Amino acid sequence: MSAVSTYAEALFEAARERDELEEVLSDLGEFVDALHESEELRLFFFGGQVPERQKRRAIDGLTEGMKTSSTNFLKVLGDNGREEILEEVLARYEELVKEYLGRVEVGVTTAIELSEDQLDRLKERLGGVLESREIILETNVDPDLIGGAVFRFGGRMMDGSIRGRLESLREGMLERSVV
Repeated sequence: MSAVSTYAEALFEAARERDELEEVLSDLGEFVDALHESEELRLFFFGGQVPERQKRRAIDGLTEGMKTSSTNFLKVLGDNGREEILEEVLARYEELVKEYLGRVEVGVTTAIELSEDQLDRLKERLGGVLESREIILETNVDPDLIGGAVFRFGGRMMDGSIRGRLESLREGMLERSVV
């Protein structure tokens, strides 16, 4: 198991025991955003020049108001000199939380913008097909699709667009030397 998975799973277990799954996700997301916005914070967190004891106290101050699991996790990363994997761990942790809560992210690309009613019906149908409690839709519009939709979820893609069907038909005809 990779270090990223090990840290993410340990964080997940600690947050789940304290019933802080979503709060920890939010806390650490905000911390990462702050790292991106502040060079000073990046130098402090990733720099390695700050003594461990001083860094732990500073993390306490920086994370005031965050959940205990969030603060402890950042301290453990610092204690072990693994600050550089924070974003990867956070991404894996988010996957674990979504899986645990029965959430599935689905990217949907359509030729036109879908109405709220259409989005609700789509979520309902996808929830039935994917046996999920909650579908999180990320929508995009691509007029080149002509019609239909392209779905992406869990590393898979399903192309139900007219453009996709035409391309498939064209490839089939080329294979048979029709064109």
